[in-house]
Amino acid sequence: MKRNVIIAAFICLLLISCKENVIQKFDIDFAEVSNTKTDTVSLTMDLEDAVTEGIVIPTKRQTNDGFFHFTATVKGSNKMYYKIYYQNESYKFENGDSLDTENFYGSWEETDTEFKPVPADGKIKDKFRIVGNPRNEKIYYGEDPVYQDYKQQIEKKITAIRNDKKWFEWIKTAAANNNISVEEQLYRDAAWVINLDKGKGNTNNRYKRNPRTGLYSFLLVVVDEQALKKLPRAVKNIALSDSINGFTNPYTYFLNGKGEQTKGISTLIASKHLKTKAVLSGKNGVFVDMLSYARRNATIYPNNGLVGDSDTLYYKAAFQQYFHSIAQDYFLHNIPVVEDILNNEYDNEQYKNALKIYADTNKRILDHPYISDYPGKTIKVNNGYISLINPGNKERMQNPRKESTGIKTRIGFTYGKFRGKIKFPAILNQTGVWSGLTNAFWLIYQSEQAWNKRRICNNSGYVTQEKNGQPDAKREATTNYSEIDIEIIKTGKYWGGGYDPVPENYNPFNKDEVILACTNWDLACPAPSKFFNGGGHHYNYLSKDYTYVRWYDTYRALTSREVISNQIFHNDYYYYEIEWRPNEIIWRIGATPDKMYVVGYMNDSFCVIPDNQMLAVVTQEWHYSEFWPPVVYDQNFLPYPKNDIEGRVYDIVVE
Repeated sequence: MKRNVIIAAFICLLLISCKENVIQKFDIDFAEVSNTKTDTVSLTMDLEDAVTEGIVIPTKRQTNDGFFHFTATVKGSNKMYYKIYYQNESYKFENGDSLDTENFYGSWEETDTEFKPVPADGKIKDKFRIVGNPRNEKIYYGEDPVYQDYKQQIEKKITAIRNDKKWFEWIKTAAANNNISVEEQLYRDAAWVINLDKGKGNTNNRYKRNPRTGLYSFLLVVVDEQALKKLPRAVKNIALSDSINGFTNPYTYFLNGKGEQTKGISTLIASKHLKTKAVLSGKNGVFVDMLSYARRNATIYPNNGLVGDSDTLYYKAAFQQYFHSIAQDYFLHNIPVVEDILNNEYDNEQYKNALKIYADTNKRILDHPYISDYPGKTIKVNNGYISLINPGNKERMQNPRKESTGIKTRIGFTYGKFRGKIKFPAILNQTGVWSGLTNAFWLIYQSEQAWNKRRICNNSGYVTQEKNGQPDAKREATTNYSEIDIEIIKTGKYWGGGYDPVPENYNPFNKDEVILACTNWDLACPAPSKFFNGGGHHYNYLSKDYTYVRWYDTYRALTSREVISNQIFHNDYYYYEIEWRPNEIIWRIGATPDKMYVVGYMNDSFCVIPDNQMLAVVTQEWHYSEFWPPVVYDQNFLPYPKNDIEGRVYDIVVE
């Protein structure tokens, strides 16, 4: 509704400021992509080649020539010129805002094509399409994203590191600090450098600034010769910018212009609008990126051909396997017990007994959670869904492990309503004991390269991971790191301590109560006027009060908690949604897309909202209990799983 009001306001503005508009007709022909005659035409993005080529709207699979065609009729005796612009209206800053050049807008993709002459008969027939990196910014250029076998490159890079005395000494120190072997550290650094080098090259990597989902408007501008001469070059050619003013948003220039700025200029927004969404499914398989797998000489499990590192999967798969980074500075002291908790083989009495029997840590297994030692084994592509499997220990009772699993998307977006159709495994069994798993649907920054930096934090800077939460935490002006989470765990509704007092009659062992945590990693940038610093805070949204906690002033994440029922995991699937907008984040869940309800909310008055390109992630992972105080069930006293635990991802829709 708000978008329609804004567009209507623009049209009113045009009618007032251009009483003698020379544009008599302006129409976008959407006949090839729609059978309806409504003013808003819906089109699902074609993602077939989007991983390497970026999103194009439309493609040749959607229209005859892969373009939208438009016509216009112009009256007048003077020589005139025209240009078409488009802008995403769903996820933008208002035109005239200081950040409106961050909006997704464009024109013809050959940005050197400025204004074209109007034909002598006044009848314009032309075409355009919406593409990534519409301003052709050099920061989004890089290597040609063709398929490569990186094994040889990694081996060459490892050899080069060994031959560089200073670098190799640094590797040894880093390995000791990270509590890993030198060989593993060598592999990690070689892969990291190769990934970083992908930013070097002269290919326009349009996928690095993909078109946004949602509503698009189309603006036709017609000018006479005198007006054309006076137009700023950065308006005629949207690729141009300067070090002082940066880019110029053409919508702002033409629609907010006053006085002499509007002389000889006619503008009209098309009555038709385009609404787009992206549907990411497993139909084209799951890619395994061995550069993100920190182990040398690993081989991929011979799955059903739909999970692996083939060139076909590299180009076509919308998902890839996600490999967790295991925190080596935390440890499990796990009881040496293997049981099927979710099938009720471990109840509260057994848990209480374990607290006594294994009170001595010497009786437990000093361990970490694991990632798969066989990439591709815990991910399966089935007919209509992707299986995520936390392996059971029936076959290795003497050497059990808790292994995390997950997938992430390979097509990035800035902003959008990300909705996952997922069947997560239950968190609790029938007696209320926690399985130990954390189910998560979340967003993570797409790349560590320079093109994916966040907006500068002008006030102090973002807190780095080093010394996170400590008084002497380090800060940096900008960073790639961004993350927005839904995490479902077993902990208490109330944070306790001085953050959120616990009522006397509250029972955290409620056998149906689990906690859904909503987190924005704003990295403690204190720029917002009402920045929520260390401690507990409250905010009311839609008549509901939310409690937020940031452990310390310099802690990098802000989190709220919501009680939900464990019963949702017994449905065939459930929907989890993160609506990420330029100035707010809204978290929702629900049994159907049209019956979602809000479980979390944050806005830019009290925390910084990410603005770089991100990917969606689905994980089932073994968290350390101390990550989620107050501890209700201690991970260390929960058995290793006997049988495989399966979750299913049906699709992720971004709209």
